[in-house]
Amino acid sequence: MTRLTRFAGILTLSLAGCVLAACGKGEGSDGAGGSGGQVNGDGGSTASGGAAPSGGSSSGGSLGGEGGDGSGGSAPEGSSLECGETIEPSAVQIEVGPEDDLAEALANAPAGATVLLADGTYDVGAEGLWIGADGVLVRAESGERSSVILDGGYRQTSGGVLNVAGRSDVTLAHLTITRGRYHLVHVTGGPEGPSARARLYDLELVDPGEQAVKINSNYDFDSDDGEVACSRFLLTDEGRSVVMQNEAAGSFCYTGGIDAHRAQSWTVRDNVIEGFWCDGDLSEHGIHFWRGSRDTTIQRNLLIDNARGIGLGLGQPGDGRTYDDAPCGGQAAEHFGGTIENNIIVGKRPELFASPSGMDLGVGLEAACEVLVVHNTVASTEAPFSSMEWRWPETSVRAVNNLVTHELRTRDGASAELVSNVTNAPLSTFRDLEAADAHLASASVASPGAAEGAELSPTDFDGDARTATPHVGADQAVP
Repeated sequence: MTRLTRFAGILTLSLAGCVLAACGKGEGSDGAGGSGGQVNGDGGSTASGGAAPSGGSSSGGSLGGEGGDGSGGSAPEGSSLECGETIEPSAVQIEVGPEDDLAEALANAPAGATVLLADGTYDVGAEGLWIGADGVLVRAESGERSSVILDGGYRQTSGGVLNVAGRSDVTLAHLTITRGRYHLVHVTGGPEGPSARARLYDLELVDPGEQAVKINSNYDFDSDDGEVACSRFLLTDEGRSVVMQNEAAGSFCYTGGIDAHRAQSWTVRDNVIEGFWCDGDLSEHGIHFWRGSRDTTIQRNLLIDNARGIGLGLGQPGDGRTYDDAPCGGQAAEHFGGTIENNIIVGKRPELFASPSGMDLGVGLEAACEVLVVHNTVASTEAPFSSMEWRWPETSVRAVNNLVTHELRTRDGASAELVSNVTNAPLSTFRDLEAADAHLASASVASPGAAEGAELSPTDFDGDARTATPHVGADQAVP
């Protein structure tokens, strides 16, 4: 039974039929749409990436660890500096079990309600799930993300398994979402307005058909001021084989972790993203913001065995979002501003390097202006095309105290101010790359960086304080 709970009282909630507007769909055939047929939306032509093990508050791992078939393996740990929170439910609580109609419950939940999901697996149909009001929280009743699985079965005809379209202040927390034909979570504008301040927290996102999290605009409404935190993204070998059967955007590897178009002031922090690569074409990024996105903060993420790690912008400026206050002096750009800080990016799986595209890059900026890249580590057991690179005349970057095992590349007229970065670091610098642990092996192998790094980034990947002479990279070795 689906129940509406207000404090101690429990009332039966009569769920009306899911009308078009309540389900979050708008005009046209698919409303917010997925990459394969969006009416009015910002489409998806070349975008993000991601997937990985634990970085949230739950122990996770219900659908498997790295490098296998999704049936096991321990999960590498991301930063837990600001994780561990259980999102508290609101006063109005709707309790739903696997036997109930979850689609109707979400579509008809009133503004500010909490939808509490009982333990179990929920089979999600072709239409997906749509949040019907502002301020809704959807979470596992137990607070453990491994206890509730939303399984799309690769059935969706558009959009995501779970969709936030024109609904603001929505929180999705403590859930596992898997096997979406397009996306696992889709945040987009809707006919009634933007999807502002979405929060995705402590999610396990496994085996998307395209990008795990898609953020874009629709109906001329953008999706700003959101957060993706303390979550695990993973593309398993089994999921990779499914991705490679579906051609989209001219690629048989149109997948990635987070792909955001025209998005302003998002924070992506404390996640683990793993396995986004294919045996044929080049994957999207683990984390990617472009098409006029702005002021993105990307910090303390652990990215493992992705063809492309973190990207701001792609190609030269096209039809992306513009802003009335003319950032970057009014120039055209694919991404405006932003900070990439304290991330660890590891490439170590032989199959990744043996694939036709190999590991392309750890951090890439293309037509991205006035970006700060500070105290990151990119470590790979074999050579990528670039550990970090900046490309096109519209790109301007300040890179401070980064540590990489291979090259920093400035390409095609980009402007880069490079301060105390260390390239070609030996693998012995790191604790255990085969276990995706790129912390410094000891203080004795640490290289001192510029003092301003400690001002720009006072604490490291683990929350340890940096000294006046900070160590380069994401880790401050503690004696």
